[in-house]
Amino acid sequence: MSTDKPHKKRDIFIDGPIDPAFVAESIAKHATRTDIGGHEIFLGQVRADGAAGTGDACIARTAAIDYTAYRDMANEQMTPIREEAFARWPITCLHVYHSQGVIKAGELCFFVFASAAHRQAAREAVAYVTDEVKKRLPIFGKEIIADGGHQWKSNT
Repeated sequence: MSTDKPHKKRDIFIDGPIDPAFVAESIAKHATRTDIGGHEIFLGQVRADGAAGTGDACIARTAAIDYTAYRDMANEQMTPIREEAFARWPITCLHVYHSQGVIKAGELCFFVFASAAHRQAAREAVAYVTDEVKKRLPIFGKEIIADGGHQWKSNT
């Protein structure tokens, strides 16, 4: 497990949607690492859920989510989550990015990427980090409804 030294605090926020090319570039940067045998990725995407009712009873659909956060606090709280992941699993790297601002339905808003010598460690670390970010970081999403209204999103 990688507990040699504390990892530096990072800014996990990206203004606007996460570009799929950024995801590809992140993966490509690891191509020269011969100690990595597996990568795991979680990509969160804004979906056009019904805002009122379900199925055919939906009155309006989500057009976008406007993400805001207590950025400094979220970045500060991300540090122990990273440390916990590195302490629990023998991962070689961990990258976390979350969008801020208006992200349209279909666009990427959350990216968690871990690498390890073996796939299981990467899988478990990504699942853990994804869940902990949702639970512990002060990130808020205001769903913008296609008809012009809005409602606050809950992190589930």
